[in-house]
Amino acid sequence: MNLQSTIIPDTDNQININSLFSSLDKPMITKDFKGGKINNMFASTELDLSNADLSGMAVLNISQLFGEITLIVPSDWHVETDISQLFATIDDYRENKYNIRNSDKVLAIKGTSVFANIEIHNNI
Repeated sequence: MNLQSTIIPDTDNQININSLFSSLDKPMITKDFKGGKINNMFASTELDLSNADLSGMAVLNISQLFGEITLIVPSDWHVETDISQLFATIDDYRENKYNIRNSDKVLAIKGTSVFANIEIHNNI
């Protein structure tokens, strides 16, 4: 049984990550990020979007159980979260996160997080 993480690249500048009992670090380099999906089960995923750009809004759908997701986003992106949580946390460690509310670059994070953690950073 192979329990490795899978990354399914999409030609539409989207990401599709499925992790089960594993750890994954994924840098995303694109000038037109469209969002995508992250499915974590007993896993850890780091998605580095610091070299990505977007226009308008991108939606990142998250579904995780006993997992951890670390998102690294550019400092000029506004991040909105709409996550259903059960014994889960969302920690936003970005500097100047309140000064970019009027940004036209919006990353919307949606989904479900159960016994899990989501961290948002500008850099690590």
